[in-house]
Amino acid sequence: MKYAEISKETISLLEKCSASLNNSPLSQLIRVLVELRISQMNGCAYCCRLHSEEARKLKISQEKLDLLPGWHMSSLFTNEERAALQWCESVTRLDKHQEKIREQLAQYYTERQIVDLTCCIAIMNAWNRIVISLEEVV
Repeated sequence: MKYAEISKETISLLEKCSASLNNSPLSQLIRVLVELRISQMNGCAYCCRLHSEEARKLKISQEKLDLLPGWHMSSLFTNEERAALQWCESVTRLDKHQEKIREQLAQYYTERQIVDLTCCIAIMNAWNRIVISLEEVV
């Protein structure tokens, strides 16, 4: 289904939401890792390919990309990356008790960065649901 043509206004607004994060103080590297991890969790092949390519352009090592699904068990990820990835998984799953994770996140990120990270997570989950549900096949 050509959803971008069928609902031009709505999809363009979602694209603008995504683009607005380019002006965020949150690093592009963190955003790409989070977007890729969310797409892995949701099983969106199209978005996995898109964000893997973006990560390679940012010079994120292939080893780090390979280990992203098991980031919990890898020493390749910084504390800042771990905090963001834990937050992304918690928000994507809608865990009930997020206070402790948010407190850990606040050790590395400003309030603005936390809000932007949370928006990034919500937007990526929306994109995954649109792409998967309307069958964007890779």
